[in-house]
Amino acid sequence: MSVVKNYVKSKYTIAFALVLCLSNFLPATAQPNATQPKRTETDGSRRGRPSGRTATGSRGDCPKVNAPLTALIPANNPGLTMEEYPQFWIFVPYQSKNIAIGEFVLQDKQNNDVYRTNFTLPQAPGIVNVNLGKAKPLQINQEYQWFFKIYCSSEKLSEPLFVKGWIQRIAKNSDLKRRLAAARTPEQRFTVYYENQIWYEAVTELAKHQLIRPQNNSLPSDWSNLLERVGLEYLISEPVVGEVKL
Repeated sequence: MSVVKNYVKSKYTIAFALVLCLSNFLPATAQPNATQPKRTETDGSRRGRPSGRTATGSRGDCPKVNAPLTALIPANNPGLTMEEYPQFWIFVPYQSKNIAIGEFVLQDKQNNDVYRTNFTLPQAPGIVNVNLGKAKPLQINQEYQWFFKIYCSSEKLSEPLFVKGWIQRIAKNSDLKRRLAAARTPEQRFTVYYENQIWYEAVTELAKHQLIRPQNNSLPSDWSNLLERVGLEYLISEPVVGEVKL
């Protein structure tokens, strides 16, 4: 009799051990109170969104245009700057009356807002700039991501059209300081920036000249060459219309 009991006991022990072993390989059942994954924002302010220097998002109520909303940045980001408060240049193909809301966002690498503000566009379509005068100064050797967003609907919950890019501030070395101090003309300053791949200042130097002297521009070939070099030749004939109003 004891032999039978021991046999039965052994069978149950083996079966229990098999259940424990198999449970290690079965998928865990989701718990009702388990932490849910964070939702990705739908307004273009998270790095998980599609990126690009041409318009991303739904056109919605925006009218059809020949050339898309475009950031004047190189295809391979980040672009470099030496300024605490660089300027950002964007081609906007819409009249201000077609844009209900504009928003500019600057974030650090951890997706924390450094600066966020609404803006109003100049009246006419063209190349505009955003000045960061009211933001915190960019830190040397830090990368930031920025977003330029427009809403053609008055409902900000709608999907915007947006472009985004990266920017990194670097320190001025002694050679750059010397060459910039010796530069007396826009052409000379542009050459220093361009040869050292300081993108944001190179664009700013030429774009400001385009804005000040649109009919008497002494730098058309530099402007054309700069845009062609980064594949933005379709913007060469577009006017520079000035700063957005923050």
